[in-house]
Amino acid sequence: MTQDKAKTDKKIDKAVDMTFPASDPAATGKATGTEPPARPSDRKAPVITREEIERAQKGEGHKRAG
Repeated sequence: MTQDKAKTDKKIDKAVDMTFPASDPAATGKATGTEPPARPSDRKAPVITREEIERAQKGEGHKRAG
């Protein structure tokens, strides 16, 4: 058995152990859906500055209802 195969098998064994006693086996490989994703799969998380976080903590920048 190759090293890569042994690593993969070890990861699968660990995943199976973590899901016990679930009825579904651990998923391996790529998704099998035929529909395209609703959002771009390569999108990045937004960059948020410390100042924006502090303003949000204070409630600044939110639209007021009414």
